[in-house]
Amino acid sequence: MIKQTIAEALYNASELLTENEITSVHLDAEVILSFIIKKPREYLYTHPEKILSTAQSTAYKKLISKRAKHFPVAYITGHKEFFGLDFLVNENVLIPRPETEFLVEQTITAARQAKNNITIADIGTGSGCVAVALAKNLPETKIFATDISKKALQLAKKNAGRRGVQVNFLRGHLLTPLKNKKIDIIVANLPYLPRDYKHDSIKFEPKIALYAANSGLSLYEKLFQQIARLKHQPKFILIEAGSIQIKSLVKIIKKNLPQAKVTVKKNPNNKQKIIFTEI
Repeated sequence: MIKQTIAEALYNASELLTENEITSVHLDAEVILSFIIKKPREYLYTHPEKILSTAQSTAYKKLISKRAKHFPVAYITGHKEFFGLDFLVNENVLIPRPETEFLVEQTITAARQAKNNITIADIGTGSGCVAVALAKNLPETKIFATDISKKALQLAKKNAGRRGVQVNFLRGHLLTPLKNKKIDIIVANLPYLPRDYKHDSIKFEPKIALYAANSGLSLYEKLFQQIARLKHQPKFILIEAGSIQIKSLVKIIKKNLPQAKVTVKKNPNNKQKIIFTEI
């Protein structure tokens, strides 16, 4: 293989990604090369003439080819930043989205409005990003996190350990593993895509973390049925969902919790919305 500099490698990678209609061409090329050479992105700008080793060039070409097929960068590097924290990710979990940071922000606000020594439950935790971010910002709060996936929970536990926070991870369907514990705040970002929804941006992510029956509403419907049967009702419930489902979800909430005060809060990008429920 012909030796190439950092600048040449980035140029060639950008060309290939552009040809394959990748939208974040330059960023992706830089992030993947930084991952290969184990240097920060700034290093690429200050050492453009640096010649890559044959092993580095080979590995870079392989990963750029993977990205050209729309394989997510986060799965390539095994990392994704969320709420200012670095999280491990793999193909067993949904990649954390910037939009979901709004869910964390609203939950922190609700927690600080509530009484001291509260307990929060993150339902469908996946990578653990929401639970860990909450634990990092609410160190005096007891946090539970549930998921049906054993592999997701294994990764979530690693993420909690890397961030040095205590989260009680439990395996099971929605609220089932909590065994009627007293929970003050329930937060959930459950699968809510209709089964007929398709898009290149999500085709490599686990279907169990994306899709739900009944036009994407079945898991939230089950969650609120469970909440209605709880011995100890939570003070606040915060969930994320798609804009087109908001009206249907509000009806589900009012059906199961007729006494609840329901508020819809717009995410800054206006794509996702948070349903804030106070009991």
